[in-house]
Amino acid sequence: MKKYLVAALFFISVVIVSSQERHFQVWNQNKLEVRINEHISVGASEKIHYKPTAGDISLKFGDVFIKRQFAHWFDGGLAGRVLWIKDETGWLQEHRPMIFANLSSGLGNLDFEISNRMEYRMYKHLDYHFRHRQMLSVEIPPIYKAAWFKLYVAEEGFIRFDEEKFHLARFYTGTKIKYHRSFEMKMYYVLEKSKKSFHWNTSDILGLNLNLEF
Repeated sequence: MKKYLVAALFFISVVIVSSQERHFQVWNQNKLEVRINEHISVGASEKIHYKPTAGDISLKFGDVFIKRQFAHWFDGGLAGRVLWIKDETGWLQEHRPMIFANLSSGLGNLDFEISNRMEYRMYKHLDYHFRHRQMLSVEIPPIYKAAWFKLYVAEEGFIRFDEEKFHLARFYTGTKIKYHRSFEMKMYYVLEKSKKSFHWNTSDILGLNLNLEF
């Protein structure tokens, strides 16, 4: 027990120190998904990015989606998102139709998932462009056959189909708690690298996701 306490205190101290030198954010995302039948489900989600140093929300979005389970290892669907980003001039609004596909597999106690999403980002005063998002996540139960509690790591990358190209990367580590199929909670840390005007910024992020499925 002591070693876990020491590790937790060390992790918190690293995040606090690094956030003093880099950008620091807190994320919260909530999702509701309802099954129409055995294969098709619909849902909606909302997310905010909060900057404690500024005491303000810097990003918020809401989306709706429809998803089909083609096989136990493959699902995909369509989604639409409305997003607001806060900058020096106020709130910049974005509309984003999306198509996504997820592949999952297992190897021993490890669970793998590869997610792909193609987006078309539309703004009022900026150029429209396509963007591809890819994410690889690996989950492992720290306790033998404990399906309700898992540790996970993940990497996420975004490529724009314009001069910016590869411009955003994220590396996740955290825990996932799941009760049957109806409730899931993720608590995680993210190291984010984002490119702006050919300069890479670094952010430390603490996040909480809540998912409900019926």
